[in-house]
Amino acid sequence: MPKYSIKTVATLTGVNPTTIRAWERRYQFIVPSRTESGHRLYSDQDVEKIKWVVDKQKEGLSVSQAIQQLHQAPEPEPTTTKLYDEELKDGLLHALLSFDERTAHDLINRAFNTFSFEKVTKDVIGPLLMEIGSRWENGSITIAHEHFATAFLRARLSTLSLQMPMNPFLPRITCVCAPGEMHEIGLLFVTLYLRQHGYDVIFLGAGFPKEDLSKALHDIDTSCLIFACTLTEHIPNLLDAMDYIQNEHPDLKIGAGGYAVSLERGRFNGSFLGDTPEEWTKWLSTI
Repeated sequence: MPKYSIKTVATLTGVNPTTIRAWERRYQFIVPSRTESGHRLYSDQDVEKIKWVVDKQKEGLSVSQAIQQLHQAPEPEPTTTKLYDEELKDGLLHALLSFDERTAHDLINRAFNTFSFEKVTKDVIGPLLMEIGSRWENGSITIAHEHFATAFLRARLSTLSLQMPMNPFLPRITCVCAPGEMHEIGLLFVTLYLRQHGYDVIFLGAGFPKEDLSKALHDIDTSCLIFACTLTEHIPNLLDAMDYIQNEHPDLKIGAGGYAVSLERGRFNGSFLGDTPEEWTKWLSTI
C-alpha cells in the first residue's frame, strides 16, 4: 500500500527527490500513486526497487542496466522499514502514558515529517486512539492517563483538521458525548474518521444537558448529530437525550456509537453506527 512521501523515500534510500522524479519519468520502473492534493505516495515495493538499483550502481552497473536486470529479477521483498509507523505509534503511546508531553510532540512531529498526512492519521493516530480507549476499558490505565492523552491529541488534531480537505457536498455532522459522559477518546476517533472522509465536523466534546444541546443545535447548521458513549451507566440519559433532541429537531439524523452503545445495540435500532469504519460508512450513506 502506498504510504511514503518522496522526502521519506529519499531518506530511506539515499537518493535525492530530484533523482527519484527523473528515474520515474525516464525509466518508469516505479509509478507512485497520488494523494488528493497531488503529492506522490510510494509503497514498500517502490522503496525496495530504488534500493536495489542503488546497490547495483555500487556494483558498477549504470542505472539503465540495473533497471533492465530489475525487470528480469523477482520483485524485491519489503524490509522492516514498513514497521517504522508502528514504532512511532508505540513511542507516542509510551510518551502519553508517561505524561511526557515534550516527547509526544517530538514524535508526532517526526511522524508528519516522515510520512504523508493521510498515512499518519490512518496508521499512527487512529490505532493510537483505539489502543488508549481499549486500555482504559480493560482497566490497564487510569482516567488520568486517558484524559491527558485525549487533551494532547485533541489539541493536535484540532490544528491538523484544518489541513484536511472538506467536501462541500457532504453534510455537516455534529459530534458530542452522551449527557454525563466525559470520555472523549471514542468521539475523537469518530471525528478523525469523518474529517478524513471530507465531512465538516463540529466537535462539542464531553457530554452536557440535553436542553443546552438542543439550544446549541438551533445555532448549528447541521444535518446529523452523533453521540458517543463509553460507560453503560450513561445509556438511559443518552436514550432520553436522543428522544428529546429528535422531538425538538425532527429533521435531524441522529446516531450513536461507542463501547456502551455497542453492548446495548438492540436498544438503538437504526441509530447504532456500528463497530467498524466500514459499518460507519454504511450508516453515513443513510444521511
